[in-house]
Amino acid sequence: MIESREPEWEAGALAYDEIASRYDRVPEENRINRLMRAGSLARIAEAFPPGSRVLEVGCGTGDEALALADRGVRVLAIDPSREMVRIASAKAKERGLSDLATFRVARARDLRSIHSDLGETFDGGYASFSLAYEPDLRPVAEGLDRALRADARFLASLPSRLCLVELAVAIGSGHPGFAGRRLSPWRDHKVGARTVPIRSYTPHEFAEAMSAHFTLERVEALPAIVPPPYMNKAYARFEGLADVLERADSRFRSRFLFRSLGDHFLAELRHRAAGS
Repeated sequence: MIESREPEWEAGALAYDEIASRYDRVPEENRINRLMRAGSLARIAEAFPPGSRVLEVGCGTGDEALALADRGVRVLAIDPSREMVRIASAKAKERGLSDLATFRVARARDLRSIHSDLGETFDGGYASFSLAYEPDLRPVAEGLDRALRADARFLASLPSRLCLVELAVAIGSGHPGFAGRRLSPWRDHKVGARTVPIRSYTPHEFAEAMSAHFTLERVEALPAIVPPPYMNKAYARFEGLADVLERADSRFRSRFLFRSLGDHFLAELRHRAAGS
């Protein structure tokens, strides 16, 4: 259904404040979520070698930033949830990684105004499952343009406009409209006890939103043929089938059509030099 009310774009930070203390249990309890996070982290770790200085946009409780810090990558991470940032900072201190992973409260769209406070330009950046909460990606692209060096890579995972598995299940169950909710300009997404607005994209739409400063170089589904995370309870009952699907998924993620029709897609962008 197309939403007609005005979305509350500031609601996400409060929702994540409320669930921050149990946020780290999500990948432990949800096999599909764990698969998606592992796929995202693998690409990010591959993109940024030890010694890189990297910006994370939407860090949650800091697991990806800390994983990179463990590899010798310097990460400055931002998130609009104060409680998420508090927990991430505490984890960095506990693990002796505070010199490599630092965290501060800020939204992605704040990058335009705070870039001068972030220090020297970054060698690259990433946003894992966070940019869907932004009302407009163009200010984000402008902020990243100021924060990243020329030719830097930026990786982002976003909800797909159309999910093949979701569509098949919706049609098979006689509820095709359920899959159609992704076609709305925005849709409700459950975060703990709250619903917050998110946006879905096609890779082309995402590339267009970022096109003033970035060029899209690569896309893969995250995941491709494994169902969305909200189907985890049913999925977990078929462990043998899940093993088979997950092995096959890695082969389909980058294939034409499949790469644009997962629950999310992971896009790799290249930052263009000014004037190019």
